[in-house]
Amino acid sequence: MPEEKNLKSAIENSRKISEDGSLVTYDLTKGVDFSDPKSVARIISDVFFEKDALKWFKVKDEKIDFEPTYKVRIVMAEEHNKMLESVVDDFLKDLQKDDISRDFSRQIKGDADNATGLQSAITTSALKSALFHHSMDKVYGREIKDDLFLDLLEKLEIRSLNNEDLMDWKKLPL
Repeated sequence: MPEEKNLKSAIENSRKISEDGSLVTYDLTKGVDFSDPKSVARIISDVFFEKDALKWFKVKDEKIDFEPTYKVRIVMAEEHNKMLESVVDDFLKDLQKDDISRDFSRQIKGDADNATGLQSAITTSALKSALFHHSMDKVYGREIKDDLFLDLLEKLEIRSLNNEDLMDWKKLPL
């Protein structure tokens, strides 16, 4: 869909890295159409995983570590009122959805297919197993997924222009 491509492009273009590299800001106060909050949330989530979260996984020998090296701040204009709440809620749900897990898994697999060497294939397999519990028992897999979600949230801020925290920690989908 052209609208989704335009929306994704606008979100990607809003991404700015601080001079010291400790903060990435997505300034969504201009150029982003919030009329379909679910699409906005899904695309923000996709871009966040593609541009930021993927970089936070490091492979050392046979071990995979989650090592975030910077914070991510998403800034939205306050005039969107209720839409903001809906976008934030949908974004947090999308971070946990199996759809994102599958997309993230596909992204990792695609990177491995394009990369050379055995280590890429091992990384792909290990990430799929560790993060998305395809071969794990459901209870254990849920704990890993929830822990990863909480670790991601520690490095993510969703704020208004007046620096108000838009993430309602009491309503997190855990």
